[in-house]
Amino acid sequence: MKRDRVEQLDAELQTMPKPAAKRMKTENSTHDPEWTPRAAPLDFLSESPWELPTKNNQVSSFNPNQIARDALETNVVLHPRLPKLFSSFLEFKRRHGSGLEKGLYARMNAHDLAARLIKKRALHFTNASDFTVLRDKRVIPNAHQDWLRVGRDDEGEIHLEDYLSYDEMMLSSLIGSSGPTFFINTGARNNAAKIDEAKLHQKREIIVGLVGTRFHAKAQMDNPICGLIHNQKSAYAQDPRLTKIFRDFFDPESTSEGVKVYDAGHFQQTFDKSVYKGRIRISIETALLEADSRAAADGVKAHLFLAGLGLGVWRESAQQLQWYFEEVAACIKRLDLQHVNVLELGWDHCPSSVKDELIATGAGHGIKVLVSSKRAPCAKLSSNDLLVRVWAWDSNSLPGNEWWSGCLTSSDDPAAACCSTIAELHNPYVNPFEHRVKVLQERFREEGPV
Repeated sequence: MKRDRVEQLDAELQTMPKPAAKRMKTENSTHDPEWTPRAAPLDFLSESPWELPTKNNQVSSFNPNQIARDALETNVVLHPRLPKLFSSFLEFKRRHGSGLEKGLYARMNAHDLAARLIKKRALHFTNASDFTVLRDKRVIPNAHQDWLRVGRDDEGEIHLEDYLSYDEMMLSSLIGSSGPTFFINTGARNNAAKIDEAKLHQKREIIVGLVGTRFHAKAQMDNPICGLIHNQKSAYAQDPRLTKIFRDFFDPESTSEGVKVYDAGHFQQTFDKSVYKGRIRISIETALLEADSRAAADGVKAHLFLAGLGLGVWRESAQQLQWYFEEVAACIKRLDLQHVNVLELGWDHCPSSVKDELIATGAGHGIKVLVSSKRAPCAKLSSNDLLVRVWAWDSNSLPGNEWWSGCLTSSDDPAAACCSTIAELHNPYVNPFEHRVKVLQERFREEGPV
């Protein structure tokens, strides 16, 4: 079976020497002139079931031996605290879920759930009306009501067996995928998979997909969890008891400014600062810890490019900008990041009130913080640091999202898919990596968590 082959190659990979020197080469050619085609252990990869809208960055363009290694080094990444949340979610659904949910989760563990969250996604899932392209290529322009019914006893044409429910989308917004990749250009928003040797770019580095908060779905996901609204009259609203599990996870000290969610389901419609910070902390810390881990494994320092997660069209309030960057600073203070040299924030709207403090916090902990950077995400670095490029993903689409429909320049998702190999190597239907789950190690500074 294909999974057995992957496990065999994975074991072999552990004994293979890493070609680390290749990453340090100075030439900027996208296609490696030093390799000659020969047999490679790529039989565990599948052809994409869907047409790839760009050609220059397909894995067939690159050294097959390196692609094999990249595929095997692609992981699902989990924040250290997530397995506990996943277990709480499974326990809740076994007790209080629908008949469909009880059947699905009966024998599932946290590892199985993480794999499901990576694999059971739509091809394309965008905007407030949940424009959807399913994996069978069916297009549903206004699919929100269909998604609300997934996992319910009255579910429609989208089934829990095949796709994520809205409750699961909240969980999948907390995980990421990570792996080495070739880059074919600077990764600018409008790169459209064009090769432009005139603009120097990193040839190979690490790319990580993470997700920000999403408030478009009223009474679902981050909306009720952060205290904005909860429509108890709707049969499809998030169960208040599940909302409480999420809120208590993000704000364990119970000192939030809004009213906590109790089993009775009482809500105060106030954007809860503490809960929001706790939510975005998971994504920010995942980025920092994964960058630190990847750099440590290579014996180098990391240059982390962190996209603004949930700060664009998904942003609910201007307050988020201040809270987001305050939390970045808090994460730098809290975590013992021995291998992160530079943190580059790829969002140009950092409030001046927090910018200086953020830069000073980084400097005080040995990290150079670049705020409001204008550098393209994959542009050539002046140092030999390992570039770890975080792209803003979605919790219910395969990597690239609208890229699969030919929209190449509309957001960070297609921009990342255009410049790298994520559309294939971070795609579980091409590279069966969904069971390769990496739980990151949390390391606090001596003064402890803040």
